[in-house]
This record gives sequence, C-alpha cells and structure tokens, in this order.
Amino acid sequence: MSDFILCTGVVISNMNLARMVTVHVANKKRDPNHIMTVLLQETTPAHRRKDKCDESVYFIEPSSSRLLALNSHALLPKAKNIVIQPHVITDHPEVELRADLTDTNISICSPDVLALFTENFDYHTMRRDFIHGILESDILGKTIYAHVLAGSSSLPGEHSDTASWDMASQMIYGDSFLPVSRGGYAASVTDTAAYDAISRDIIGRWAYPLCPDNGPGDGLVVYSHNRGAVYKVPSVRLDRQSRVEHHVILGAESHVSNFTSISDSVLGARCFIGEKSVVRGSYLFNDTRVGQGSLIEQSILGERVKILDNVTIERGCIIGDDVTIGPNVRIPAFTRLARRKLRRKAGSPEIMQEDSDEEDEEDSTWTESAQHDEVSPVALSAESEEQELFDKQAVGVEGVGYVWSDSPEGADAAEFGDGFGSDESDANSSSDGYSDEEDDVALRLRQLHTIGSTLEDVALLESDHEDEHLDDSDGEHDQDLVKLSPQEEFERELYLTIKRACEENLSASKSALEIKSLRMSYHRDQDDMRASVVQEIFRTIDLGSISDSTVKVLRKWAPVIKDYISDGHDQLDLMDIIERYCALEGDIDSGARCRLFVRIVYMSYQLDLLEDVAIIAWHNRAHKAGTEVDPGLLQALQPVVDGLNESDDSDEDDSEDEESESEEDGDSE
Repeated sequence: MSDFILCTGVVISNMNLARMVTVHVANKKRDPNHIMTVLLQETTPAHRRKDKCDESVYFIEPSSSRLLALNSHALLPKAKNIVIQPHVITDHPEVELRADLTDTNISICSPDVLALFTENFDYHTMRRDFIHGILESDILGKTIYAHVLAGSSSLPGEHSDTASWDMASQMIYGDSFLPVSRGGYAASVTDTAAYDAISRDIIGRWAYPLCPDNGPGDGLVVYSHNRGAVYKVPSVRLDRQSRVEHHVILGAESHVSNFTSISDSVLGARCFIGEKSVVRGSYLFNDTRVGQGSLIEQSILGERVKILDNVTIERGCIIGDDVTIGPNVRIPAFTRLARRKLRRKAGSPEIMQEDSDEEDEEDSTWTESAQHDEVSPVALSAESEEQELFDKQAVGVEGVGYVWSDSPEGADAAEFGDGFGSDESDANSSSDGYSDEEDDVALRLRQLHTIGSTLEDVALLESDHEDEHLDDSDGEHDQDLVKLSPQEEFERELYLTIKRACEENLSASKSALEIKSLRMSYHRDQDDMRASVVQEIFRTIDLGSISDSTVKVLRKWAPVIKDYISDGHDQLDLMDIIERYCALEGDIDSGARCRLFVRIVYMSYQLDLLEDVAIIAWHNRAHKAGTEVDPGLLQALQPVVDGLNESDDSDEDDSEDEESESEEDGDSE
C-alpha cells in the first residue's frame, strides 16, 4: 500500500497537491520515521477561519519544517501557560512557536498511520489525539512535518510561487531538507463555522480562481461579478427600491422585492424575499420564500422553507427543509427546526416516522392563488389533525415543524425559555439557571460573528450549565461522589487494566498494547509509566506465598516492564521503585518486607530486568550519607550483593587464567 491523501469530504483549495506530495516524498527519503505531512494555513488571530472554541500552538523546526509539538486547549477559560516536553526546546537549536496557523484537515499519510490508528483505538480526532499522541510519544519514534501555506493565494496574473517551486525542486536530492512553506488557499468544511468562513472567503475572492464567476456551475448558471462582491445571473429580478448591499450571491430566478435589504448572504435558485424584509449573513437554499416584514440574521435555511409575514429569526438558527414558520413569531438564537420530530430511543436520537408518504409529496410551491383554492372538509380535518402535532409555540399558528434539541424530550421549553414568541425571554435569561459568570461568557461569545461558531458556543454554555446542575443534584443525592484528578483517573484505569489482564489471563503482548494506549490517552512520560506500571504489577503478588508468587508474576510481566527500561539509569530508577514499594506499601507486614525486597531484586536479575552492575551501584549509593533507604532492606540485600561481587571476581580470575594460558601456549610455540 502506498502513501495516501487524507482529507474531509468537502475540500476547497487552489493549490496543486502534487507539490505537497513531492515535499512529503523528499522528507520521507531523508527521515525513515516520517509518517505524515500536515497542511496548515497562515491566518490572523481574528480571522473568521480560526477555531472559536480551541486554540492551538504549533512548535516547528524552521530548518526542516518538522512539527515538534502541538498544544491544543480550550479558548475559554483563557490558558495562562503552555505545557510541553523540555526536550522540544533543549534538543533543537531553533524552534518556532506558531499560534497563527489553522489546520486545513488535509494530510499526506504513510500506511503506518492506519496501523497506528488501529493500535491506539482510543484516538478520536486527528489533531488533538493522533498528532498530539505521536509527537508526545518517545516510544513510537515517528515524525510529522508541516506544510505551511503563507497567507492567501496570488491575485489573477501573479504566479510568484512557480519559480520558487522550480528552484526548490532542485533541492530534493541535496543535503538539506526541502522547504515546505508556500502560498495558496486550502480549507475543509467540517462544521457550520467552516462552511460560513469558507463561503465568505470564496465570495471575497480570497480563494481565486475559485469564485462564483469563474466556473460553469451546474452547466447552465453563469454568474456575473458586480461592484461590492455581488454575484448574480441575468434571470434574477431586483425591484427598483430593493437593496443588495455587498458580498451577496443571488441564484437563478430569485426575486428581491421593494424596500428589502440583503447583505453578506447567499440565495439559492428561485428564492423570493418579500417587501420590507432584511436578510443578513444568512444562507437560503433553493425555493425558500420569505414573507413581508421579516428579519433573518446569520442563519441557515434549507430548501423549500416558508417564512411567513413578520417573522424574526435570530442568529445561529438552522431551519431544515420544508419547514414553515409564522406569522408573527420570533425564533430565538441557536434554535434548530426540522420537518420531522426528533425521537430518542435507548439513548440515541432517531427521526420520528409519523408523517405519511403523501405528506412528503406535498406541493412545495407557495402562490397567492393556492391560498384561495377551495379545500374539501375531509382534507381540512386531516390537515387540522396534522397541525396539532407541530410545535405551534415555536413555529407559529400556521407553522410546520418541530424543535430539535440536545436536551431530553420534553425539555425544549425549559431550554429555550418561557415562550418563543415573547421578547421577554432574553431579559429573563438570568432566571434560567445561568450564573453571572456564565452570562459574562455568553456576552463574549455573542460578539463572535459566524454562524457555526455561535452553535459551538451555545453548546459550550449548555455543557457548563448542565455541569452546574449535575453538581447541585449530586450534592443533594450523592455526597460520596468525588471528581478524580487526572493522576487518580490514570492510576484507576491502570489498576483496572492490570486486574483484567490477570483475571482473563491475557498475554503480555496484549497487556502491553492496552497499557501503551492508556499512556497515550493520559500523555504520561517514560519515568511516570515505569513507576506506575511496576508498582501496580507488584501489587498482584500474593503476600501469603511470596517466593512462588513473585516468580510467577515477574515471569508474566517481565516483557511489559522491559518496555520501560532502556539503560543503566532506568535500572537504578527501578531499584528505587522496588525499595519504595517494599518499604512504604501499607499492605505488607513488617516481617515480609525484607523477604519480598530480596526476592523481587533477585528475580529481576534472573529475568534480565536488572544487571549486576546496577544492583551493586545502587547498593553502594544507598550506603552514602543522606539517603533515605530503609536500613533493614539494605541489610537484607547484602548477601545478594556479596554474591554478585564474588561472581564478578571469579569471572575476572577466570579471564586472567585464560589470558595467562594463552600466553604460555604462545611462548611454548
């Protein structure tokens, strides 16, 4: 299997990925451990494509563009420091700290990436889990490089990067790494925030030549570029007193009525906007109709949506296909409406299938003549029964649709306030259970001006609110529930892992894989893992039968312990761990401590976990003044040390005898 390009389902880019592949192959020839090249885009701190929930700092070696470390943390609360491994700074003469880079979710990977994902099954995301885990691991020894796109793409007629790439291509087989920093545009649609930001970039011509007027579209629609970044087709109808301000795309056969204002929005084909309506920063898909005197603010409306007269849709709303809203109703911020009801069963959301096929095939057109057609009594009765099923409080008396919420069924009213049509809900927001501090956070989040970010932000606020509610309820109903620290969580998971391995008699290789995955999850270093793993293994020794149990346990777990011992320093640390366990573990009787200590040290020597030199050196160091080693354990270990010294002396005597015999043989000849 060859290397491959990994990206999301929707990618917008004006760069030639073949150039990035050339860089990847060149770096791979230089560095056998190279498994991935990630594509990053330079952005300003306030750029709309910057993640509004997470903040990432990249540590890059400028000479090779190797990614040394990645620190990702939540934007709120604001982090005051960054934690990295010291060797990132000490082992490299020059390191760049880059907080102005955005992940494009485009990478070139070697087949090893698939194997690493299989082994580390707890990885969920590429940036926070996989890349961070690979860079933090001192076991895997794999490297990742960064390909940085510097700024936006060139304007029409500028091809400054072609010559530089031709010159750089000559360095592929040179002595230095191929530079990877070039201009261009690349982005992936991963959520509604990215959808909004990329759409604005395309309309603003930052992704040139990817722009509405520079493509055939569906083969029939050809957009013209007008002043103020307004794109439209000849079939668009603009009434004389309508206002199309700036950064707008108008689809084919769309109609904008008098006294209507549209800005920073995209209208699909056959959209109709009634008089005295305002559409700002929103996306209206095909066949959407908006009545008179309505306001749509930073929201997404699906196909065939009907907005009746005097409807206000606040920022961050998502309206599904075939939904009808109004008249005279206000949709609060961050609301989600759909044609079908969201049903949860056994903890998973499902779509209710209560509507018949005939309802799915209902006519989506909306004309004035249809409103005056005569309807039979039977049809009126069926329609009235159907209307009773919809969330009338949310969508209005003539509305069609349901509220979708992450809260349990029946909690929609509590989540969105007392009423959808009342303007007092915002004023009474403090009564919904949010603290003053959360209100301050909410106020800051409302200053962000992208659709997707608002949805993510409200998810953060809801999560904080739910945590506070759970804390209150736990205080009343479960006083014994205590939140564990990361260290305590790690120790608990390690204990359960080793316990399960003993109960199920798992092999050492399977146990080592689970422990390594646990290490990646909690970002533990080699020394921490050695201390924690060894002590948990020692706790499985049966103190009622120390001699036999120690042999059995260490023979089983010796391959796992060896993974955390690489040199003499690690062996000395292992001796310290053994001594501290035998001296301080509370479950060991005072009379059994010395026997257990000697038995563990001796078996570790027999299984090549410890060398005789390390045992002797540790024993000599422990006799020095100022050490805190248990004197009883030192005295018990003395016969073992004497035996090792005698063995070394006998080995030296044997070697001297062999040398003398060889010399005598040489003289006789």
